[in-house]
Amino acid sequence: MSLPASSPTLPAGPARDVLAGDALAGGTSAGRMPAGGMPAGGMPGGGTLPGLVATACRVLAADGQDHFCFGHVSARGADGGLFVKAVGPSLARVTTAWVAEISPDGSLRTPGLRLHEETALHQAVYAARPDVGAVVHTHPLAVQSATTLGPLPDGVFSQDEVPFAAGLAWYDDADLVADTARAQGFATCLGGARGALLRAHGLVTVGADVEEATALALLLHRAVSVRLAAMAVGRPRPLPPVTLDRLRGAFEAGHRGRMTAIWADACAGIGAAAGDGEGDGEDR
Repeated sequence: MSLPASSPTLPAGPARDVLAGDALAGGTSAGRMPAGGMPAGGMPGGGTLPGLVATACRVLAADGQDHFCFGHVSARGADGGLFVKAVGPSLARVTTAWVAEISPDGSLRTPGLRLHEETALHQAVYAARPDVGAVVHTHPLAVQSATTLGPLPDGVFSQDEVPFAAGLAWYDDADLVADTARAQGFATCLGGARGALLRAHGLVTVGADVEEATALALLLHRAVSVRLAAMAVGRPRPLPPVTLDRLRGAFEAGHRGRMTAIWADACAGIGAAAGDGEGDGEDR
């Protein structure tokens, strides 16, 4: 399931919250319009980017990916900037009031909000991957536990892993991805993969939009949880190659529809219309 361990030795960076005016400059390339970039004011089918980010945070919390006030979701804007969860509430309590906007030059457009240290991770991924329109980084208990054991054994062991059959990156650095050097190292490690596991830390998934990145995070969390449960009682067996090839063909052919269906069901589960930023979240 994992690609070869890849985590270059990097200089230690500052461990601090990024204050409102300190949005890490240089992470997002101004002027580049990726496929994933979307206008903030309105999305196809309704909703806004801040609304989608807020809804995704609560969807992930309902899935058990909350970790106190940590973890974050971001989306790339049409102008090359981004929208990202700010420091403050847990994922379960995020509304649009807690979604910060960063301009393409790295300046903060939403005064009064602070950025998570690992906003650098999001910016580095967007800079390296024009195809990525959204990034999820969370710390589910099962994933944190599993990643203390090292890279997961090769192979695909459940249907939930099939979307990652082409490779799941392994980032072998347990420190925060909170400075430019580490963030760029992580983006290099991620390569063209849909997701990564970070040693003793958590998961990252990426997608063309918030719906895909979130659905992949739900699948990856479940896949790792299945592995841990199976390992506790026996020795899991990977899917036979012929079965995996057949599943990959079917799943990739219907990938967009599967991601949309998972997202829609998860939104309904928290009482939110997809992307409205409302539902069960508390007001700021």
